[in-house]
Amino acid sequence: MLNKSIQTRMSEYKSIYDVVVDKGHFLRKVKEEIDFSFVNELLRSSYCENFGRPAKEPEMIFKILFLKKLYDFSDEVLIEQIKVNMAYKYFLDMLPEEEPIDSSLLTKFRKTRITQDILEDMLKATIRQGIDKGLIKSTAIIVDATHSLARFKHQSPTEILRKLTKELRYHIYNTDYDLSSVFPDKPLMTAELNDEIAYSKRLIEAVRTGVAKSVNKKIKELFDKIESLLKDEKVRELQSINDEEARTGHKSADDRFFGYKNHIAMTEERIITGVKITDGSADDGKHLPDLISQSRKNGITVNEVIGDTRIQERKILTQQPLMKPDSN
Repeated sequence: MLNKSIQTRMSEYKSIYDVVVDKGHFLRKVKEEIDFSFVNELLRSSYCENFGRPAKEPEMIFKILFLKKLYDFSDEVLIEQIKVNMAYKYFLDMLPEEEPIDSSLLTKFRKTRITQDILEDMLKATIRQGIDKGLIKSTAIIVDATHSLARFKHQSPTEILRKLTKELRYHIYNTDYDLSSVFPDKPLMTAELNDEIAYSKRLIEAVRTGVAKSVNKKIKELFDKIESLLKDEKVRELQSINDEEARTGHKSADDRFFGYKNHIAMTEERIITGVKITDGSADDGKHLPDLISQSRKNGITVNEVIGDTRIQERKILTQQPLMKPDSN
């Protein structure tokens, strides 16, 4: 649960911050200029008001994630650094002698608290502070797309099916050997996707009754996975068994990557006003209307859009405001 009131915490060591955290330290300036308290209000509904152990304030955890992004630490290393770095503790409103949270709470916070709608609300709140403080004055936004690599390597649909059916046969051999007697003949290693799909369908049908009787969870999981991929032959669209949404994209005609695209709108002051995440194959210009709409929704006056040639072409189709070509 969240604390309903903020209690004054006292420490005989608190004055140490005045000595060891320089007045010009970047984190001191950020702490003085940016109000992070909006995070608590945005996430209040995610916590029980009256029951459970008192939660660490979402604001503090969010600020820890801010440090993680700023200094590019792993969760574990960052928590170790917080234990001994007085500037970090000062920024986080911790007492000098206070112990930081366990690093596992960061993972839980990211996975269960920071949803897509919360991210959009956080973006809006930070932009509002920028406007109120006079940091955002331009009426133009710059739109661009960057790429991020998937954590897993690209695989062909043939490789994916071959790997899954091999795993299924392996587990059946080891735990339900009698069921292996109904296996159909495997296709050659040179077989193409159509042959692998046909074989996988024969395998699934051959072992269906035996799998239904099996008590092995792994066998059932693999069976269900293969059957799901064969439905409507959606396996043809997959490029990774471990990351089903990742796709191959192009940074240039000769430079490919496997992963995702981050479509970004920002002001001329370089403050992000809109974000759209897609798979790597997405058309950059297609998401221009969403970025403009998101920027305006977040309080930005958009009279001009600066983008590359592909964005210029999309502007003509969508009849968006006057574009200014990127000098690069």
